[in-house]
Amino acid sequence: MDEPIRMFIGTSSNGEDNPTEAVYEYTLRKNCSRDLEIVWMRQTNDPENFFYGFKTEQWPTPFSGYRWVIAEYCNFEGRAIYTDCDMLNLKDISELWDINMKGKPLAARRGTRFGGHEFCVTLIDCARFGEVVKIPVERQRKIAEFHQRCIRQFSGNDSLVQAIDSRWNCLDGEDRDISDIWQLHWTSMPTQPWAPAWFTGDTEEHPRKDLVDLFESTLIEANNEGYNGAGSEYPPVFYNIIGR
Repeated sequence: MDEPIRMFIGTSSNGEDNPTEAVYEYTLRKNCSRDLEIVWMRQTNDPENFFYGFKTEQWPTPFSGYRWVIAEYCNFEGRAIYTDCDMLNLKDISELWDINMKGKPLAARRGTRFGGHEFCVTLIDCARFGEVVKIPVERQRKIAEFHQRCIRQFSGNDSLVQAIDSRWNCLDGEDRDISDIWQLHWTSMPTQPWAPAWFTGDTEEHPRKDLVDLFESTLIEANNEGYNGAGSEYPPVFYNIIGR
């Protein structure tokens, strides 16, 4: 029997990203051919929670630094997939899970935003990661710049990061047809169609109406199937399609 696919999804603290959480989990489970275990990683005031107590003031999102603690969460065993929450899945995620990592601790697409690789979708070999990053989570919690340290260590380093097909992390659609996107990533915060409250800048219209239409129709499907956000932890948030 195949082992379950373990996914760790970084998200906001108080339900601000519920609409995209609903869409993402719904599409992941709809398209996945294997058992799928999802851990939602969010800031918390619960001292018993693994994700409690991190210095987050230098994180660009409320969850940026959590991807680097996943290997220890998994006891440095097996594989795990990290992604941001602002995604919509269009292809069986087990195909990403099964790729040949060629002995490297991470697999991610090449890109320019972070110096060579985009770690918003990352496949992790937990044992290999633990061999490279030796600072335990208990210490990571206290280092505000630890996220930036890891970006510098891994991004652009082809000896540590196996390249994956860019369609697994398609940034705002790029120039691809929807049929050629495997995992859509809403990277531009001002144009995210659900307008999360934690983003305090000016919002803008997304340049791809076809992608916004896809999000809106998929959210309706997800809500109708009972997906309302991370494990229905918060009350349902139905996206206001009319008059946003």
